[in-house]
Amino acid sequence: MSIRLLVAVTTVVVIGAMLPTSAPALAHADVAPAAKSEARERFALGLRLFEKGENAPALAEFKRAYELVPNPLVLYNIGLVYAAMDRPVEAVDALDEFLKAGGKVTAGEPGQRAKRVRDEQSKRIAQIMVVTNKPATIEIDGVEAGRTPLEQPLRLASGAHVVSVLASGCLPLRQEVTLAGQVTQTLNLTLLPTESNVAHLVLTVSVPGAEVSVNGKSAGLTPLAASVAVPPGGATIEVRRQGYRPVSRTVHLDEGSSGSITLSLEEDPSAPASVKGRLRLTASEPGAEVTVDGVARPGASDGVPLLVGPHLVRVQRGGFVPFERQVDVAAGGDTALFVNLVPTPETRLQSDDSARARRIWGMATIGAGALLTVGAGVYAIATRNAVSDAQRTLNGQLALEAIPTEHCFLTGPSYDFWKCGETKAAYQDDLDSAKLKRGLAFAGIAVGAAAAGVGAYLLMSGDANRYTSASDSHVSLWSDGHAAGLIAAGRF
Repeated sequence: MSIRLLVAVTTVVVIGAMLPTSAPALAHADVAPAAKSEARERFALGLRLFEKGENAPALAEFKRAYELVPNPLVLYNIGLVYAAMDRPVEAVDALDEFLKAGGKVTAGEPGQRAKRVRDEQSKRIAQIMVVTNKPATIEIDGVEAGRTPLEQPLRLASGAHVVSVLASGCLPLRQEVTLAGQVTQTLNLTLLPTESNVAHLVLTVSVPGAEVSVNGKSAGLTPLAASVAVPPGGATIEVRRQGYRPVSRTVHLDEGSSGSITLSLEEDPSAPASVKGRLRLTASEPGAEVTVDGVARPGASDGVPLLVGPHLVRVQRGGFVPFERQVDVAAGGDTALFVNLVPTPETRLQSDDSARARRIWGMATIGAGALLTVGAGVYAIATRNAVSDAQRTLNGQLALEAIPTEHCFLTGPSYDFWKCGETKAAYQDDLDSAKLKRGLAFAGIAVGAAAAGVGAYLLMSGDANRYTSASDSHVSLWSDGHAAGLIAAGRF
């Protein structure tokens, strides 16, 4: 059986992921082969997305894989990714479903780890019972979570939350609460009637992690998950974040209407060094453009000074999918981020075509060079004695010139032998011809070896896997300033 394995160690949790490529009984034998194939592809894509730190899209791929093939091992991974995303409620629910499968699926290391992580995450779950004087919609951090009266408390991750209640004919009411793990808290809210309908305001702020307040009451941290309900008429919107100058704006909206505003926070020059850090970003492709909170940041590889806290980083380059992630910058040091840009399908196809052409030319050049080298070598061996034989014959003829014979006639004081001269010239031509042939043979060997070397270079430099989304085996590091880890993926 071939198994994909993902292991990541973060500051939050240990993550392991497995998906069998052949469907066991738990995967339902009646699932269509196309669905099984898509499930494997979805799961593999989830691994790649998680490797890049894109937990939300990775989770979506895992969920889709489970919809196609409801294998409990996928639930196991979903629960662990939820834990890594600091969402203990969803993590516990997913791991409970996994543990219900029982049998061989939950035996051994997966079951033990699931129980361990499940227990750790359950300690981070708080409960809140929201009570209102009339039925209302409850929003937690800008996301609808239920309606009053509640049948049972809402489960939330421990920490700070903004609880909002909305009811027709009443002014919206918000309150910030801080919840401890394994504690149930009751929140009583009284809605005040209004003769008009509320308005809705879409607020865009240049930096994440800024606190938004409406008429002095907290509305949450940027980026807000939804529009902000404001009373009709005048409403004062204020945005604050440590190290930035606060921004305040008064808007006027009619009842039932909607509007939008964009606010930009500017760094406070008087902010102390204790609230500053540096982001050192390295991109996989040269020439990539880097923006932080919408501002271009050239030279990010050398370090960009930023205020402590979350920042929205965007990296883009022609031919590659833009990369965007929120990164937490630590105080007093460097926060490292490596960005692996993913090529577009067009870039990937062009790279594959170029690599294929280089491989073809490389193989052809190696073949031609090898043939030329072998042919020249054979010719050199065949003519290896030609030079020595011709030299020996010429030397014998030269020896005859020292002793006049009946075959050589003296024609004058220059001591030139007309008959011997013709013979010597012929022998000299034979020697020169033999040397030329030997030189051509050696030159052919050299040219053939050089051609084979060029072909080998073309073959090795034609990297067909440069932009392959996932190799069969690799190990890499990731960090976003808030967590860091080691990811190892392989097929075995």
